[in-house]
This record gives sequence, C-alpha cells and structure tokens, in this order.
Amino acid sequence: MVLNWKHGLRRFGIAVTAALVSAGALAVPAAADDVASLPVFQPAPSDWMPRTNVWPNSLWANRVTPEMNTAMRESCQWFNAQYDPLMSGVSGFQHFLAGQKDVWTATGVQNAGNVVAANLDQSATFLEPRANILYIINYPDQSQYSPLEHGDSFYHLWYQFTQISDKIKQQRPAGQINANVATAYVYGNAIRGSGVCNGA
Repeated sequence: MVLNWKHGLRRFGIAVTAALVSAGALAVPAAADDVASLPVFQPAPSDWMPRTNVWPNSLWANRVTPEMNTAMRESCQWFNAQYDPLMSGVSGFQHFLAGQKDVWTATGVQNAGNVVAANLDQSATFLEPRANILYIINYPDQSQYSPLEHGDSFYHLWYQFTQISDKIKQQRPAGQINANVATAYVYGNAIRGSGVCNGA
C-alpha cells in the first residue's frame, strides 16, 4: 500500500510538471513569429572556478582536471546567456503546436519548428564536448558520474535537447515532445537553483 501511494505521488508530480509545460503556464512566446534564432555562443576567458567543496562532489575533488574546470565554466556561461531564451522558444513552440491541433501544415508551424530545432542543435553542439568531459565513466563498475557539482545535469540537459530536436524534426505531436521538455526544465532548474553557475 505504501509503495502504491509513493508511486502515485511520483506520477502526480510528473503529470503536474508536464501539464504546466504543455499548457504554457511558463513564460513563453505568444506566437510562432516570436521564435528567433539564437546567436552562436562564444565563451569568454574568466577567473571563475566551479565549486569543489560541496558534498558529495567534494569526495571527488582530486579527480577534477583543468579541462573539467574549463568545460564547466563554458557550460555555465552558455547557461547564463542562452538557456532561458532557448527554453522559452521551445515551450512557446510546443504551446503553439498544441494550439494548432498538432497540424504541422498549419501556417507558421514548420518554419517555427525549424528555428527551434536549429537553436536546440546549436546549443547541443556547444554542450556535447563539454558535457562528455564533465560526465565520466568510473572503473571498474562502469558507473557514470561527474566530480563537479551539476556536471551531470549539463550532460542530461544536452541529451534532452537532442531528443526534443529529433521529435520536432519527426513532426511529432506536442504531447510527445512534452516529456523531454519537462525533463529539460528539471535539470535546468536544478542548475539554476543550486547557484553553481553564479558569476561564471
């Protein structure tokens, strides 16, 4: 009985998150025309360094390399500059597509989808090499983790971007895109809420 209650609560939480995203309860563009191409992001030199004293990541501080520090700094700079406009465009498009009854031939849908997918691809291309530096394989058990706080969140965020883009290119209904959008918000909110990228 307890397990069923916990399972139901988890499903309820996921459903609420999904409903908020698909219903446009988040700040989203009002129409497809509001979706704009993101500029190519260029990281800048900075003295900012990721935190290595927060448990449990502090246990792995001796495994942090200079390359990981750079990957985290540049990922954080991207996050601070482009995460919000990217996700606003994604949510706005999803809401717009749902409003068009998932008809991809409706006016403006395909063009808006192309812009959003291009933004996702551009962001994923930037994050992929950095995320792969941050999320490493632990031997001998082959488990994956990041020695840096929320380095794994950037990896999962990158993956969700690839999945949303693929579904847009396949012209999937808004409801099928929703799970990946909601999951991207989970990881983005975790990064923001932790303050790990502040000042990057």
